[in-house]
Amino acid sequence: MSKVKRNSKNSGTLGSNDIASAGYNARSGGHKNLIIGPQLKIPASGTVTAALDASAGLQFPAGTCFAIYNNGALAWATMSLTLPAAPSSLATGIPLKANDWTYLSLGSNAYIRTSAATVGVYIIEDDTTLQVLSDDETF
Repeated sequence: MSKVKRNSKNSGTLGSNDIASAGYNARSGGHKNLIIGPQLKIPASGTVTAALDASAGLQFPAGTCFAIYNNGALAWATMSLTLPAAPSSLATGIPLKANDWTYLSLGSNAYIRTSAATVGVYIIEDDTTLQVLSDDETF
């Protein structure tokens, strides 16, 4: 199996002191406790951020990250190098809790498929790229 390295294009990385300063509210004397979710990407097939239906399977570049919302009963997601069969259990997929978010990375796979059309798949905006390393290279 090949090793994969994720490269970041972001040169504006903050140090731990900068992050601590940004998280502190001087006026209240307390730390901010605001959860900000990931930036969602507009699919190539649309003009607004919208969920994709992956119940028939969708292909994406390796390393694509997803925010998945299950708007129904327990559902399943699976990922594979080729178009997988619809997942239906722990043996064939990852459980998606009802009315909740799940975050997954495609890794080195090419396809994602869900068990129901009530599962919305959102693409997370990510400016990093994946680089396949030979066996003698290191991170």
